[in-house]
Amino acid sequence: MEKQLETGTFREENNEEWMRLALLSAGLGTWNMDPLKQEVRWDDRCRELFGFPEGHVIEYQDILKYIHPDDKARVDQAVMTALTPESGGDYAIRFRTIGARDKKLRWLDCKGKSYFHPDGTAYRFAGTAQDVTREIEDREREELMIALVENSPDYMAAADNQGRFFYMNTAGKKLLGIPDEFDITTLVNKDLFHPDDFNFMGQEVYPELLAGRKWSGHISIRHAATKERIPCYGDFIVIREPGSDKIIGRGAILRDLRPALQAKQEQQKLLALLENSRDFVSLSDENGIVSYVNPAGLQLVGLDSVEEAKRANTEFLFPEVVDGIMEEINTAVDEKGQWTGEVNYRNFKTGEAIPVFVTTMRVIDAATGVSQGKATISRDLRQEKAIRKQQTENRAELERMVEMRTSELKKANIDLNIVNQNLEQFAYVASHDLQEPLRKINMFSALLQDKYQDQLNETGMRNLGIIRNAATRMTTLIQDLLAFSRVSRQDHLFEAVDLKKTIQQVLADLDIPIQQKEASIEMDDLCTVQGIPLHMAQLFHNLLSNALKFTHSEKQPQVTIRSRRLSNAEVADHPQLQNGMPYCEIRVTDNGIGFAPTYAKKIFVIFQRLHGRGEYEGSGIGLALCQKIVTAHHGVIYAESEEGRGATFIVILPVFTS
Repeated sequence: MEKQLETGTFREENNEEWMRLALLSAGLGTWNMDPLKQEVRWDDRCRELFGFPEGHVIEYQDILKYIHPDDKARVDQAVMTALTPESGGDYAIRFRTIGARDKKLRWLDCKGKSYFHPDGTAYRFAGTAQDVTREIEDREREELMIALVENSPDYMAAADNQGRFFYMNTAGKKLLGIPDEFDITTLVNKDLFHPDDFNFMGQEVYPELLAGRKWSGHISIRHAATKERIPCYGDFIVIREPGSDKIIGRGAILRDLRPALQAKQEQQKLLALLENSRDFVSLSDENGIVSYVNPAGLQLVGLDSVEEAKRANTEFLFPEVVDGIMEEINTAVDEKGQWTGEVNYRNFKTGEAIPVFVTTMRVIDAATGVSQGKATISRDLRQEKAIRKQQTENRAELERMVEMRTSELKKANIDLNIVNQNLEQFAYVASHDLQEPLRKINMFSALLQDKYQDQLNETGMRNLGIIRNAATRMTTLIQDLLAFSRVSRQDHLFEAVDLKKTIQQVLADLDIPIQQKEASIEMDDLCTVQGIPLHMAQLFHNLLSNALKFTHSEKQPQVTIRSRRLSNAEVADHPQLQNGMPYCEIRVTDNGIGFAPTYAKKIFVIFQRLHGRGEYEGSGIGLALCQKIVTAHHGVIYAESEEGRGATFIVILPVFTS
């Protein structure tokens, strides 16, 4: 019996030892919590996992202090839930601890079980704790690597030894034009290449991979949709089975060379632009050492090659200005990114000072944001300054000539005014002196005709009539000449003139010829213009007299008078008028005999007649006087007509503005 007990005790102790060894080999620690006392008993391994220095019994609340703050509430809730019968007592959670002594962060995987009295009260809560920090860190590193591969801008893919793909990142699918949802396991290497490129892969690349070596170089792949051949730089490697040298697949990283090739083309265009620029262009490093000058720049400063130009940029300036100007340039470039201004370059061969307008700017690497140095563009100002000097000299000469011409014009105007005054005085005196003998001729001719008509034969009476008619015509001519000479610009006499009232007065004066010819006169509401009332009456008296004079023998005379405001565009059509001023157009239209269009200007010349004196009476001054009146009123007059179809006289005058 004792032997049997000893054997049983041995087996129980042996089992406990085996259990301890098993837990130790698995890295597990054990814990046992008294739910009523809120005390936790644990083994040495579990104590190590929580970073406690000593002791196998600890308060539950003390343990919570060393659970990571982000996990503490979650762990406490899981424990409380496991201590309720409704949960079944199961407990499984993964969380972080911060060692009480070593402050080391650990990930623990805890599993346990609660045991309950029949009344549902938990009397025991026990389980294990395992350090899974390595597993978590490995998984995080794996996820990081996957994220790096997935977010790489380069093509990354892997295939087995038969060329069947089992992975391709997003950039790779985009490069090949493959949808994200496409099953890449249906792809094989051959699908990615043009036949010629696949032959190259079979001859150059795959043999190296089969030999276990890496291959790098330029290849082309084919876009799935467009069939475009895409130039790439590729790195191909073999994938080996972990723990052995057995090759189980191959991997590839491809970089799309199209952006680089395009950038190279743009650089070549930019270089061609710089090489052919007529301005000085240079590049210098951060220390101010010039590395490039274009051909135009070399010629400007008298250098024969870029090698000669590779010197400090301060050498392109004159020594006496270097310190001041370079401090200004460097300060502006540092603060604003560029400097502009005028300096003098020196020609290395002739020593000539060359004025230039300079723009110096900092060159920034677009990829890194790091300064690469400075670029300078300079425009030769010599020709521009010479032109500006010549323009200044020309302007001074022009001003001198204008001043001289203005002085001459002033003197000419004074002389002209004197001549005009003399002419007006002469015309007045001449007309007055001429009218006196004409009045005597008329008077004595009338006395002879009345007193001696019984004594004179028919020839004598006819001769007296001729004398009287000639004297009457001469009197009319002298009066018209006097009126013509008196018309001049007298702006100070201008006032508002209601043309409707003026023409109504003129029609009253012409009442007898209107009745004699049974003429029809029509007019609308005419403008109010700016003028001299007496001159306006003279103007329209002459125009309406002409309309009544040159009537058609077989038609009832009809005269219409219309007016309207001109638009700015219509005013601009007449160079004599002032743009922006308001003008009124008055049209006097008749149905008389008219005249040929070729005479439209001739009729306004003084003493010009289109008909003989025997046909129509008049002095030939009336329309010339009309033109002089309109011109003196800053207006325009012209005529439109066809022979036998009447005439229209168009008068344009400034509208009165208060």
